[in-house]
Amino acid sequence: MSLNPEQMLAVLNALPDPVFVLTETGRYAGVYGHADPNYYHSGHDLVGAYLADVLSADVAEWVMQHMQLAWDKGGLVKVEYPLSAAQVKGLESQAGPDGVIWFEGHIQPFPRRVEGERAVIWVARSITRRKLLEKELLEASQTDPLTRVANRRPLFDLLQSRFSEFQRYHHPTSLILFDLDHFKQVNDRFGHLMGDQVLTTLCDICQQTLRDNDLLARFGGEEFIVVLPNTVMEQALHLAERMREVVFRELSACFPQYERAITISLGVSEFLISDPQFESLLQRADTALYQAKHAGRNRVKACLQ
Repeated sequence: MSLNPEQMLAVLNALPDPVFVLTETGRYAGVYGHADPNYYHSGHDLVGAYLADVLSADVAEWVMQHMQLAWDKGGLVKVEYPLSAAQVKGLESQAGPDGVIWFEGHIQPFPRRVEGERAVIWVARSITRRKLLEKELLEASQTDPLTRVANRRPLFDLLQSRFSEFQRYHHPTSLILFDLDHFKQVNDRFGHLMGDQVLTTLCDICQQTLRDNDLLARFGGEEFIVVLPNTVMEQALHLAERMREVVFRELSACFPQYERAITISLGVSEFLISDPQFESLLQRADTALYQAKHAGRNRVKACLQ
């Protein structure tokens, strides 16, 4: 059974995702599909407009480049991209989801010319939910579930990256390794629930003293690491001392039921030209932390070689 034009149009408009017919001059020759406002903004008013009229120059050029890829390939091109109604002139006031929508675009050459021009069919399917889930899974894989700071995975990735940069350009990186003094006594006396609260509060306090490009990561148990990009030893020692003072002043005040001060000991190191790998930085920081513990705790020590 063949469909007449009216029936075919009804089929196209019943499709769950937006379908665009775009010509080689960047004109919206047709817009079809059911624009569910829970997932999409209606683009039917775009018919007759040009990409350059409704999109920024760089986005319009990006669209044209992918249309050309489909023609060059002579078949399907798939692409993922983010776009919001605010980026498309004329859609700002239309009903639809807020913020950025992630799309999977399926682009295929149209089999016939449209008013004398080559054209493509561009189907835009929302994959926003999938992208949000991917983001959540990625964050979960890189975040300590208790303290919400980084875990070892992004820590080691950053250290390897900074070490490679140091070897090539000699850009300095320093590291602070610290842990809570007598933390076992907190757990033994008040239980692990309070111990967990102490750890999360400690991270909140430390984050407030760090710069935006510094990374705080949980190394294990009550042991934490701060990576300080573009920071020499003298600057790192100053920051470590400031962290020690702030923790000494604020952490105990948050837990008055524990009569003695809750303190941290810190070891500091920096990359050296002689380092064969980034783990050497960790080893020196661990040595410095041991020295701080041995010297009486609640203090900062540095290991220079």
